[in-house]
Amino acid sequence: MPDINLTIDGHKLTVPAGTLIVEAAKTVGIEIPVFCYHHKLDPVGACRLCLVDFSPGPPRPQTACTTPVSEGMVVRTQSSMAVQARADILEFELANHPLDCPVCDKGGECPLQDFTFRHGYPTSRIDGPRLHFKKPIPLSDKIALDRERCVLCYRCTRYYDEIAWEQELTTDERGVQSFITSQFDQPLQSIFSGNIIDLCPVGALTSRVWRFESRPWDMTHTATICSKCSVGCSVTQWQRRGQLVRVTSHENDEIDEGWICDRGRFDYTDVNDPARLRTPTIRGTRSTWSDAITAVAVGIKGKGAKLGVSLPQDITNEEAFLFRRLLDGPLKGAKVKMHGRSAIPAPAGPTMRIKEIDDARVIVIVASDIETDVPIIDLRVKKAVSKRSAKLIVVYPDGVDLDRNPQTVHIRNQKGAAAAEVRKLASHELLTNPGGPVAILFGDGHGSEDINDLAKACGDLAEKVGGKEMPLYRATNERGALAAGVARWDKLDGVDALLSWGPPPTAGVPRSVKFIAAWDHLPRPGYEKAVVLPATTFAERQGSYTNVEGTVQFLRPPIPVRSPLKDGWEVLCELAIALGVKVDYAGIFPIQRELAIQPPDPDPDPTPVLIGPAHP
Repeated sequence: MPDINLTIDGHKLTVPAGTLIVEAAKTVGIEIPVFCYHHKLDPVGACRLCLVDFSPGPPRPQTACTTPVSEGMVVRTQSSMAVQARADILEFELANHPLDCPVCDKGGECPLQDFTFRHGYPTSRIDGPRLHFKKPIPLSDKIALDRERCVLCYRCTRYYDEIAWEQELTTDERGVQSFITSQFDQPLQSIFSGNIIDLCPVGALTSRVWRFESRPWDMTHTATICSKCSVGCSVTQWQRRGQLVRVTSHENDEIDEGWICDRGRFDYTDVNDPARLRTPTIRGTRSTWSDAITAVAVGIKGKGAKLGVSLPQDITNEEAFLFRRLLDGPLKGAKVKMHGRSAIPAPAGPTMRIKEIDDARVIVIVASDIETDVPIIDLRVKKAVSKRSAKLIVVYPDGVDLDRNPQTVHIRNQKGAAAAEVRKLASHELLTNPGGPVAILFGDGHGSEDINDLAKACGDLAEKVGGKEMPLYRATNERGALAAGVARWDKLDGVDALLSWGPPPTAGVPRSVKFIAAWDHLPRPGYEKAVVLPATTFAERQGSYTNVEGTVQFLRPPIPVRSPLKDGWEVLCELAIALGVKVDYAGIFPIQRELAIQPPDPDPDPTPVLIGPAHP
């Protein structure tokens, strides 16, 4: 498409055809205030706050969020007509707005506050009774709605319609009596509902988990990576006085596009749990780190196959590297089981990138309910279908979220027969002439499929239709742990000693276990007779994760590790020394340097054949 030349407030600029005035102004640092407009949603021009004056055009203010640029256009954002029009709109927005700023959770980071100071009248000409609603309305156990503060920008309802495909929010009544409400007054069920909190430009939608906890200026924030699944969304974690008080989205167009699921947004309260383990214990008695690590080393050394190790799904690459050294040495032969991992083997080479889903003309999803397994990839697929006209084929036994689209081709296979259905797809009418890239996303059916057969079928299909594959790993750092050779799925039955790292094994502690060492951040039943090492949480951990597409992303902990807690890499180093392995790292950066230059194994172990269901 040709580029367009225009002028905004005297600045000459060139932008692609189709660019909206509000986006063109951003390129030269000019603010045009908006409420209803959001760069990830379709423009609607509902709030009218973005009024500007431009020529050629009608002699009246026009909305910058719905008007694309044209050749030779001259835009004036500071003309008397535009300035007065925006101030008038703000006056109407504030006519019924409550004076809640001292107690509103949005105070200090509220666009309405900022725009009122920068673009509004110093005093209001409207002096009358304000409209009142019942407040707050619990939309769910996580989200509260204050209707008096709402400016009816419809970002929340449009997000549900356009992005999440879930019509859970709507508008009731008409005119000045209009208000946002849930469909049939039912609580919100979507696992993506928390995004409306970030979208809301005022304090109408707030987090009930964070409500009245703190103020923006009383917190520090850190951009880091979510640890709740394998997608690796970028998030901002906010801490206040050593406690994690809020998690918000942090836009990364390559992976998450600014959306996060409710697991990543709300599942953080255990970081601040008063019962957090902070000192080592031996059989319920407080101990020093030295004595506890020595006791762990004595209990697990030389056990061979009689030792079981339960690994957390969010083990970092650095921890996996150090743990592999233990498995190759004093813990050789131990049985290892990783929490939450899929049965999918390590990829033979580079795989499809998440961003490439945008350009796919046909998307094939096999043996995975991606809304649960990889939630934000679910939103990326929805975007490709609804905004890029991609065609969608799903091979899965049960109903899925993507069935909301009437054009979805859903092949309901029998469990264990996904590979056979995939082999038939090469002749499907959507794939015989796809008209562009084909994306093939496959899971493991949560253990119901023969993963080797399914992976081969998907590979053959990709080769026949010229598609790209993306194996859908589930565990946070499953791909990194696979690369390190520690993401195994051994049965822990019959072991004499157990090192339970993170939550206890999902199948429970084997009855044969005589010695238990637990490395966890919360007390659990059964730890009374164990050697317990206190662990850090995701909000304190240093290191990196390798996400589902193979991108290595680094963690930036918002909360420092305070004594007597120790970093995971430090505990592993001390345990290695106690087990007789010579390690000497002054910090995590030397580990990362060594990990980066580690030569590939010339004779890697064959991928183990997984037998039976691999439950998360």
